Amino acid sequence: MIVGAVCLLLYMQRFEREASGGTLIALVGARQELPLGTEITEEMLLVREVPERYVEGRHVQASDIPRILGIPVTSEIHVGESVLWTDLANSEQRRDLSSLVRPGMRAVTIPADPRSTFGGLLRPGDRVDVLLTNERGDQNVTTTILQNVLVLATGRDTGGARREEVDARASQVTLSVTLDQGQTLATADAEGTLALVLRHPGDITLIEGLPSRSTNDVLRRPAATPASAPTIASPGAR
Repeated sequence: MIVGAVCLLLYMQRFEREASGGTLIALVGARQELPLGTEITEEMLLVREVPERYVEGRHVQASDIPRILGIPVTSEIHVGESVLWTDLANSEQRRDLSSLVRPGMRAVTIPADPRSTFGGLLRPGDRVDVLLTNERGDQNVTTTILQNVLVLATGRDTGGARREEVDARASQVTLSVTLDQGQTLATADAEGTLALVLRHPGDITLIEGLPSRSTNDVLRRPAATPASAPTIASPGAR
């Protein structure tokens, strides 16, 4: 009886960890603004715990703080943003694309233009939602097909380029997706026009029940009427 209760407790604890994104990992963030060229000191850093599902190889973990002290940053890091190995000068972290793909995930490249890259401000490590707009009958319809997708590269930049060296005309964006999501993207790319919507770095929430929007919806929708609140799903949902 006792053994059964213990097994049930362990199972429930494992289930809760998996549902919430896995074991919490301590990552390093910026406690203050870190302009280009700033040499990192311990006082500039903070530590926060993030579910394992959202941790990438480029994230600096708390156990690595001694290794980054005194190293200048090659990209401006804002308050609260995670510190990435690719933000640091003389980083030994490999920057080739294949090394940035997590086990079980895939890298998929989609066409982009200055609007999708936000005039060159989109950076590897950002997270985006993907929208598809296509023709249905006599109107256009826009649907959110993927949410909270990691950007692996913009053009040829995998995170090693300095911000002022980023090409605003990058014509491709590479995303980290599951194989199933990759099929969705490939089909969507053939069906219509893809657009990216940039997320806040700390926002990993997925929205359920988000309806498509058509040309008629936009034209008929009163400007003063707020949109109905969508249902918020747990961060681990897909």
